[in-house]
Amino acid sequence: MKSLNLHKCLLAGILLIGGKEMMAQTNRGYAITGETKGNIAWTVIREIDLTTGAEVRKIYSPADKPQILDALTGKRLIQQDINAEFKDQVTTFNRGIASTIVTYANGSKAEVVSAPSETMVAASAFDSKSNRLFFTPMHSSELRYFDFNRGINTVFYVRNTALKTFAETNGEADVITRMCFGADGYGYALTNDASHLIRFSSGEKITIVDLGAVQDGKNNKGISIRNLCTSWGGDMVADAFGNLYIISMKGNIFKLNPQTLVADHIGAVKNIPQDYLINGAAVDAKGNIIVTCATKTDHYYSINIATWEAVVLPQQQSQLYNASDLASCHLAYEDLAGTKPAAAKSVISLYPNPVTNRVVNISFDGLSGNTHTVQVVDGAGNSILSKVVNTNGKTNSQLILPRSISAGVYIVKIMDGTGKEQYSGKVVVQ
Repeated sequence: MKSLNLHKCLLAGILLIGGKEMMAQTNRGYAITGETKGNIAWTVIREIDLTTGAEVRKIYSPADKPQILDALTGKRLIQQDINAEFKDQVTTFNRGIASTIVTYANGSKAEVVSAPSETMVAASAFDSKSNRLFFTPMHSSELRYFDFNRGINTVFYVRNTALKTFAETNGEADVITRMCFGADGYGYALTNDASHLIRFSSGEKITIVDLGAVQDGKNNKGISIRNLCTSWGGDMVADAFGNLYIISMKGNIFKLNPQTLVADHIGAVKNIPQDYLINGAAVDAKGNIIVTCATKTDHYYSINIATWEAVVLPQQQSQLYNASDLASCHLAYEDLAGTKPAAAKSVISLYPNPVTNRVVNISFDGLSGNTHTVQVVDGAGNSILSKVVNTNGKTNSQLILPRSISAGVYIVKIMDGTGKEQYSGKVVVQ
């Protein structure tokens, strides 16, 4: 009996250690920092532990000379050597992408590109499906990324289409400082003044669409998403229900619906010193939001998304890299999200979530078959609504829930014509 109990204890210990190691491996993020702690030239990309803030590894620094490839064609690109002697340099713009031809002192010519983070970086986003870390330099129209399946010695430049199709005429207003990947599988980038919410895909051929200007919610009153003093800067994270959250440099929080382009001011981060400007934000493995400052090395903060209360990161090191941006693989409310679509190439979004007026919108993209049955069931498994919808191609449908149902968590199931379940997700009815 003692031997059996000892075996059980050892097994439990192994499982506990394994669980902690798995948590540690998934609780990683990516930070844009300077070369040293306190340095404010944000050109270095590091992988960090979101539990402690400690560096796990350096991904890139300006001293590195990674291979640079055109993301679409695979063509090798030449990084400009700022120390080289040349007679002439001509830069033209095609579809918003800069093409620079230099003539060296010996008369030879070459097309060159800038270094990956040459003009500093304040926006990055990690796509867990493709294992890619996207970023864009400040005052640049180019989207770039590391494909970690290919290692960290190659940087891909998206040169077939510009991230910003508009001329940068408004100074810092036009700079992209907020970026993340949403639950729908798309990346989103937002300018300081919220005049441009840009959506991009991650795949063999990257597509980029400027969705337009973000509008204020009707109850935002004096705190506008466009206001320089209250709402510029910061970062953006996503939840598992299709929403985006902007946390501004001053700590104001906006909940953004990318379908309607409406941003509702929902409060402000609590318990952070006034001189702590929030510049980076990423969701950790526990569903909290870790935030960083671009100039301070003393603290990272962990924010409870349910209360927006901030506490100093409990297990952090004594001094941390100040970071202009953070990114991670996690979404807020992942524990409530349910399962993902069964087909890897399909995307289904339920919004708004939580549901406040008994209306649920469903966005379908990539489901095979022309029609599907959508069923809503309660916690006891009772069906409260069933509807046949046309799902041929990219379509949207609307469910109007009965007014008589009580607040709580409900399951939305989608079945194909044979009755096979293709999707199951949760919505919270308030």
